[in-house]
Amino acid sequence: MLTGRPPVSTPKMPPTRDSNSCDIKPCNAVDMRGQNESEGPADIDRGLRWLKRDARRAARNEQHCRSRADRRLISLVRHVGATSPLFADLYQGIAMDSAGLHDLPVTGKAMLMDQFDRWASDRRITTRAVDEFANDDANVGRRFLGNYLYSESSGTSGIRGCFVTEDSALEVLRALGSRLSAFGPRAAAQFTRKRGRTAAILKLEGHHMGAAFYNSRDNAKPDRRVRFFSVLESVPSLSAQLTAMDPASVSSYSSVLVLLAQEQLEGNLRIDPAVLLPFSETMTPTALQTIRHAWPRAVVIDRYVANECMFIATRCDLGWQHLNADWVILEPIEMTGEPTPRGHPSHSVLLTNLFRRVQPIIRYDLGDSVLMRPDRCECGNPLPAFDVLGRSGEIVHFDVAGRRHGISPTVVSVVLDAVDGFAQSQIVRDGDDHLTVRFSIRPGTDRAASGREARHRLDQLLADSGLSHVVVEISDELPQRSQGGKFVRVVDTRRTESRAVSQQCE
Repeated sequence: MLTGRPPVSTPKMPPTRDSNSCDIKPCNAVDMRGQNESEGPADIDRGLRWLKRDARRAARNEQHCRSRADRRLISLVRHVGATSPLFADLYQGIAMDSAGLHDLPVTGKAMLMDQFDRWASDRRITTRAVDEFANDDANVGRRFLGNYLYSESSGTSGIRGCFVTEDSALEVLRALGSRLSAFGPRAAAQFTRKRGRTAAILKLEGHHMGAAFYNSRDNAKPDRRVRFFSVLESVPSLSAQLTAMDPASVSSYSSVLVLLAQEQLEGNLRIDPAVLLPFSETMTPTALQTIRHAWPRAVVIDRYVANECMFIATRCDLGWQHLNADWVILEPIEMTGEPTPRGHPSHSVLLTNLFRRVQPIIRYDLGDSVLMRPDRCECGNPLPAFDVLGRSGEIVHFDVAGRRHGISPTVVSVVLDAVDGFAQSQIVRDGDDHLTVRFSIRPGTDRAASGREARHRLDQLLADSGLSHVVVEISDELPQRSQGGKFVRVVDTRRTESRAVSQQCE
């Protein structure tokens, strides 16, 4: 039996208990040999109407959710073992009729990118085909090989991620979106009154997930209500344009929305959106409080997403993410790879995406730290509740003439990702008006030339943001990880020094 064992709700218990149990609980045994193709199509092939109805039903009943995840995991593993050369090798020798999810090998971005030509179940998807397609920015949002949505990520690992998403996976995404809470009558009326005008503030260059997804919809059916803004535009410029546009909804990185909220509170931005859609970065409680203070009437729809799985969970009003556990499995793990008990922060988390078959994502080390609730969330949603502790978009603030100016870490990453030869970069805030750049380069790159380009790009970004007095220094050091082994994009050494002084004084 291959047991999916998705996270489920358990009776309430102290979050600091010494239990060794983790979020993956055994489900009823499911014998793979018991399923036969003649029984009907796989769930993912049943069409959007069926998927929407099933998504709403699964969200009401914990056992139904668990059984669906078991069934879908069995179907996925059978499929990829037969169609992906890489996974056929990974699963060789595993007795699938008695295996559990934990018996399957762990995968990750480095492995999958290294074995890219052997990964996909569609054998046309090769490094050469991807490179030919991706090298032309005019292809952003267009169909790769006529069948797929193509997107890329650099993330914090410095490894370029290349992902293709099939139409059946996109239909599951739409079905999962159908069980999001309704806006409410006031927000719905406001959205209609503003004619659904949507502002999307994204990285427009390259095949970033947001740009690829929005452009794919635009290519299929142009929507004049959606207007795109570059995340590289200065906050004052964005404020002026958004005020003129008066959008019904605004979608962007969490840190960018916080900067705009601060502009709203200071009177430099004057909009009244019905809906706000943050993405990519963790929405911290402080960030959410700032956004709600700026727009108290707006509905905030905060989803946990990744290129590897474009809809993992949705945040409830109490601040917890609720896992789409009928289609997604999360396994929080320690640094040793052992399961992390509920109620404790994990070192990382393994992701299994049950609706991706062309590029399988099974027990994939996502790198995020999560904390699974040991009990059911008080909001009433029966889906497993957890918090994402990594990914926070820590804004870099500077004081100028008594006013705080902020820069999103995502904007800094976008600027540095464009530097020729950069593999990985890290910003160190080591003074009130001083930034140091640590970076690694790709083979064959002139480090000195890349450093000069990085400094020029950051100087331009700072000048456009009214921070030309900030000094940028290029370091010979490589990016460093925290004591817990995590990579942090922005490191503020002033805080570390402050804590050290405080401890010495105590």
